[in-house]
Amino acid sequence: MSQAPVVTKENDVWVIRIDRPNGKTQEYRCATEGQARQLAMVLGKPDTGGPPRPAASSSSTVA
Repeated sequence: MSQAPVVTKENDVWVIRIDRPNGKTQEYRCATEGQARQLAMVLGKPDTGGPPRPAASSSSTVA
């Protein structure tokens, strides 16, 4: 199982690193700390294995 994402600041860039089960480290770079923390939160959620959910419709139909 992968570990929780690690967020660090390196050379004015926010870096997120995640150790994957295959032994490799996946890395993402963000411009702001807020972006990095939000992405780390999403990436740190466990995979439920379910299919993707359809997008919600923004228009409503009146019958």
